[in-house]
Parts: sequence; structure tokens; C-alpha cells
Amino acid sequence: MALFLPFRRPRTTLSREDAVVFYPSFGARNAEGGWTVVIQGCVYHPRVTWLRGKPVLGLIRRLMRVDRAAEEFFRTRMRQFLVHAAAGRNVTITFGHEDHTVGPTDAAGLMRTELMLSVNPLDIVPEPSTPLIPWIKYKALLANGDERTFGGQVQLLEPHGVSIISDVDDTLKHSNVPNRRDLFHNTFSRAFAPILGMPDLYQRCATLGAAFHYVSGSPWQLYEPLFQFWIDHGYPLGSFHLKRFRLRETARKMRTTSPQKAHKRAAIEPIIAAYPQRKFLLIGDAGEQDPDIYASLMRDFPEQIAHIYIRTVRGRVVDILRMEAACAGLPPEKWTLYETAADIAESVMRHVQTPAAFDAV
Repeated sequence: MALFLPFRRPRTTLSREDAVVFYPSFGARNAEGGWTVVIQGCVYHPRVTWLRGKPVLGLIRRLMRVDRAAEEFFRTRMRQFLVHAAAGRNVTITFGHEDHTVGPTDAAGLMRTELMLSVNPLDIVPEPSTPLIPWIKYKALLANGDERTFGGQVQLLEPHGVSIISDVDDTLKHSNVPNRRDLFHNTFSRAFAPILGMPDLYQRCATLGAAFHYVSGSPWQLYEPLFQFWIDHGYPLGSFHLKRFRLRETARKMRTTSPQKAHKRAAIEPIIAAYPQRKFLLIGDAGEQDPDIYASLMRDFPEQIAHIYIRTVRGRVVDILRMEAACAGLPPEKWTLYETAADIAESVMRHVQTPAAFDAV
């Protein structure tokens, strides 16, 4: 009987059992005249074991009282929380004739890498939902004989222009974040429902050249159903920045700090820093910490952030007091508390149409 098991090196390349999902991201001009692009994605094993599947789903379904009629929603949206993350993977991707290696993935299977591309990258394609912004596509290079395709895309934004950084839950879709049980059902067992008027407002902004960055406290595991919601309801495509989620890590962080605030600041700051000459609109809601996060960002980037829009969800009087406290010391004309998309449409469109006049507004 062998006393020692043979040493096995951790796998660093994709196996035929691994699946990859790339998340839409962004690129900015660099000093060499080319592009610096962000590649972000996840590698995981798509098969869900019986132990992780049926018993776990059954327990959650009973605890949260999920109706049998909602079974399809529930299983589909819970699936990515039950798969095994593939840590330590490096992925080779190709932009036309340029090949690059990204990774390695972390313990949650996530990766984020910045790459330098040539002056004129290939495969620039139009994106119908953002007709004035070019996108570049890429795909993973797989082993010989592996016929699967895993692709991603990056929006290429010039130094000047307008970018909208937007929250998702209770800003673009109904979630009811303050009510945890309702939040669970709106997330896992009901059809996603858009906030009235927001798809149309964002579409109008996109036709004028605005770019979008969606920064949310929703976990990356919900990216695929969220992306389908975007398509179904006509939200313009933009870069996605969701939250890294692992149950053990999240429980530990919640005892020491606010994971929501830390995540959103960490996601937004690199976007603003990548475009020092662009102007930004921040759109969110008062359900959690958007007022505090956005106000602190405006203090740190006063020349770039043109306006803050916060949707009221707890009641106008309560949210006005919250906004006044969060925005203490900021010019009152720089932030707006609103109830419906119609309340802010004129202001948002004015900013998008006349970015050079931001400082005078």
C-alpha cells in the first residue's frame, strides 16, 4: 500500500468539462494610441451533482415557500449557485489575429484582466442597442476537436462623451430590496419586471451616443437571466459589473463591513478613472446605499460626475431626508430624487445632448 498519493499539479488550462461565460466590458484609448480593454468572465463546471441539486433546492424551496408554479424560474436562476467554480484557470482568447491569455480565475471561478490591443483591432461590429458605440468581439480558443464556442464583447469608448452608470435592482427592474422575502421571490421565482419608462429613457439616451455601465449588488451567478431580461425589454447593452458571491466569504464580510458599498465603489472607480474627460450620470435608488456611494463619488470626482439621480422606494419624505444627509455639502442642483422615469427624462436627456454644458447646469 502506497504511503503517499502521487502529486498532481492543479489544472491551469480549460478542460472539456469546463464552461466559460464572458461578461460585457469596456475599453479605453491608451497612450500608445491603441486600446486597453477589460476582459471579465467566469469558468465553472456546468454539471450539478445530485447532492448539490435536489436536497439543496428542496430545502430552499420549502424555507422560502416557493410555489410549484414558479419551479422553472427557481431552478434556472438557482443553477449557477450550485455549480462548481473552476479556480486557477487561464483562458486564451483571440481578437481576430491577436491572441491573449487572461486569468487565472479566483476561488469563485471569476477573472478580470486588462489587455493592450493594437491601434486597429479587428472584428469591430455594430451593436443595434447602442448604434453610435463600436463593440469588439472575441472568443476563447479551445482544444482541437472541441466544437463549443464561448465569446465575449467589449464596448470601445472614446475619451469624450457621456456615460451612464446605473444600478439595476429597483432602478431598472422591480426587486423591492427593503423586503428580503419579496426580494428573494422577485429574484428567483418570478418573471423580472422593468421599472416603467426606464427602457425607453435609456434607449433614447443610447441613440444620442450615451454609453452604459451597469453596476449592481446582484451576484454574477444571475448574469445570464439578467442579460436575457435586457434583451427582452430593450435596455441598451453596456458593461456589467455584478458582485462576487461565495456564501462563506459573504457571511464573513457582512460581519465586518458593507459588501454592497465596497463592491460598488471598487467597480465604479476604475470606470471613471479610465475616462478622465468623459462626463458621468449616476442613476440608482434609495433602497440601499446608492445615495451614500454616489455622493462620496461626486466628492471625489466633482469634475466628471455631472448629476446624481436617485429613485425613491421607501417613501418620499424618508428618502428626501436620506438624500439630504448623504449629499450634505454638495450643490443641490447636482442631485435629484425622483419617483418615475418621466420625472427625470428631460434632465437626463439635456445632459446627454449637451455634455459640454455640464459645468453650467
